[in-house]
Amino acid sequence: MDTIENMLKNIEPIIMNCRKMAKIPSWEIDDYMQEGRIIALELYNKLTLCNDTSQVNFYIYFKVRYSCFLIDTYRKTNAFKRKFDQPIYLDVSEAFNIYDHKQNVADNVIYDLLFQEILAILTPAEVETLNALKRGEKVDRNKKFRIKKKIIDYINEIL
Repeated sequence: MDTIENMLKNIEPIIMNCRKMAKIPSWEIDDYMQEGRIIALELYNKLTLCNDTSQVNFYIYFKVRYSCFLIDTYRKTNAFKRKFDQPIYLDVSEAFNIYDHKQNVADNVIYDLLFQEILAILTPAEVETLNALKRGEKVDRNKKFRIKKKIIDYINEIL
C-alpha cells in the first residue's frame, strides 16, 4: 500500500471528479477536499488493520465510498424538512433591471410607489399589456400608445 502522503495526493483527482456528480449548494472546493481526506484516512486505517489488503484496490474502494457519501449529503441538504434552511431564490435578472443602481434607496422606493400607483389606475388588460412590455414581448402599437398616454397624463396631473 502507498504511504499516506502519496495516497492523499492521488485521491485529489477522484475528489474533483466526484464533485461534479453531486454539487452540494453550500460547499466549496475545500469542503469537498476535507471530507474526501477524512474518508480516505478512515479507509486507510481500516485497511491497515486488515491483514489481507492485496485483494482490495484502495482507490476504487475510496471512489465508491466517497461518491455514496456525497449523494447522501446532497439528499440530506435538499430534504423537504431542510428547505427552510436554503436561501430564498431570487431571479437576479428581474430584480436587477427594476431599480436604477446609480440612485439611492429613497429614490428607488419613490419609483416603486409611483409604479404601484400607476398599476392602480390601469385596467387589468392594460396591466397585462404593461407586464408584456416589461418582459420584452411584442405588443400592439395602439395598446402601447394608450398606456403611455394614460401614464403621462397621470404624472402630469400629480405634478
